[in-house]
Amino acid sequence: MTPALAGRVTADVVIVGAGSAGCVLAERLSRDPDRQVVLLERGPERWPGRAERDLRRLPIGDDAPYALRHRTNLHGLTAARGNAVGGSSAVNGGYFLRWHREDFASWPQGWDLARIEAAYDELDGPTGTMSVSPVTDDELGDAGEAFEGHWSTRTAVRPLDERWPVVGVNRVLSNRTGPLRRTAAEAYLASALGRPNLRVMTDCTVVGLETAGSSTVTGVRAERVSVSAGEVVLCAGTLGTAHLLLRSGLDLVEGCGHLAASEHRGLAVYYRRRSPASGGMVLPTVLHTQDGFEIRCYRDDFASYITNLPAIGAMVEVTAMQPSPVRLVDGGDRVDLIFDEPAPETAAAMRAHADAVVEMLNSPDFADIVVPGSVTVADVPGFSQHAWGTMPLGECTDRLGGVPGVHGLRIVDGSILPAGGRSGPHATIMMTAVCIGDELAGVR
Repeated sequence: MTPALAGRVTADVVIVGAGSAGCVLAERLSRDPDRQVVLLERGPERWPGRAERDLRRLPIGDDAPYALRHRTNLHGLTAARGNAVGGSSAVNGGYFLRWHREDFASWPQGWDLARIEAAYDELDGPTGTMSVSPVTDDELGDAGEAFEGHWSTRTAVRPLDERWPVVGVNRVLSNRTGPLRRTAAEAYLASALGRPNLRVMTDCTVVGLETAGSSTVTGVRAERVSVSAGEVVLCAGTLGTAHLLLRSGLDLVEGCGHLAASEHRGLAVYYRRRSPASGGMVLPTVLHTQDGFEIRCYRDDFASYITNLPAIGAMVEVTAMQPSPVRLVDGGDRVDLIFDEPAPETAAAMRAHADAVVEMLNSPDFADIVVPGSVTVADVPGFSQHAWGTMPLGECTDRLGGVPGVHGLRIVDGSILPAGGRSGPHATIMMTAVCIGDELAGVR
C-alpha cells in the first residue's frame, strides 16, 4: 500500500473506499490477473492496531484518527463512520447479525435466498472469513444476563449455534479474533495485497467523479491523484457515496439538492447502576419484536467506551428497524444528515416498547443492578448510525449496483440496500458485496 501520489493513474476498475464492501470487491475483482484494480481509501496508511480494535472500546470520539463525524440536526449529535482501511468494520461494536429471512422478500429478482445464505455462510460460518462467534455466557455481563432471563420466559430464544435471527432473544454474533474486532481488511484485503494487478492507495480523499457529459463516468479525482477507469465502483459507505453523488453533476438528485435515505431511530431508556459494569463488548444481546423493533441491552454507559464522552447512564435502547426518513445534503467536506420526525405510528410503538423496558428495569430481574428511582426515558429519539438506501437495488440501481442510464458507475455499499432489515446492516452489506463481487468476477 502507498499513500496517494500526484499525477494520473489508469485502471480497469477503481474502487472508492476500503471499507466493509470495498475490501471484498477489491479481493474478488483482482483475482483476474488481467484486470487492473485501484482501491482508494481516505484513511491513513497505518491499519488500526490492537488498541483501536479492542472490543471494549469504540474509537469514534471527536479526535479519533480512524473515524469521520458528520453533522446532524439532532441536538448536536453526529454520525460517525470509519475512516480507515477496513472502514466502519474497524471501529464499530462488533455486532454481526444477519437479517431475517423474510427481510429479503422485496429484493429484486436474482437475489434468491440460497445465494444469500451461501454468502452469509462465507462470512459467518464455522470457518467463515469474518471469524464470527456468539457472545458467550460469561461475556454477557450482569445486565445481559438479567435481560435474557427476563425475556426468555416471555418469547423465543435463538440457539447459540444458529445464524439466522428469530423474533425473540438473539445473543449477538460478533466478528472478532479473541478480544479484537476482525475487520474486512484483515478478512479480504490482506490476502490480496501481493497481487501485482491490485494497487491500494491510502490517505487519498476522493473529491469528485470525472464524467463525460451527464451520463458517463470515466474516473475519479482525489486531492493528489486522478484515476481513469473503465468502471468506478463507489464503496464509500452510504454517507461517503452520497457526498460524491451530490457533487457529481450526474442527473441523480432530480433538482432537490439532497439524497433521500433511511435510518433506524432509537429511544434510549437510561438507568444508574448500583456498581460498575464489568468490561466487555458494548452490545451482547438484543430482543427482536414481532412488530419490527430491536431492543438493545448495552453493557454500560457509552462514556465507558468513547473517549471524552460525558456520562449519561447505562442504557437499553428501543430501536425502530422500520425505515425513518433522513435527508443527506452536501455539507462541504462531507454530508450533513437532516432528520424528519418518525411516523406517528412508529413513535407510538417506540414509546410503548420503552414503557415495557422501564417495567423490566424496575422488575426483580434487575433489582441488584438498577438504582431504584433512576430509570428515565429520553425526550426524543436518537439514531443508530445506520443510514442506508439512497440508491436501492431494483429502483435506482440494477441488481448488481449498476446505475441505469449512467455508463461506468456502480455502487456497492449500504446505499443500495432496497429495504430495511430487522438487524443492523453490517453483515448484510458484506453479504451484498460477496454476491455482487462473485458475479462481476465470474464466480459461480
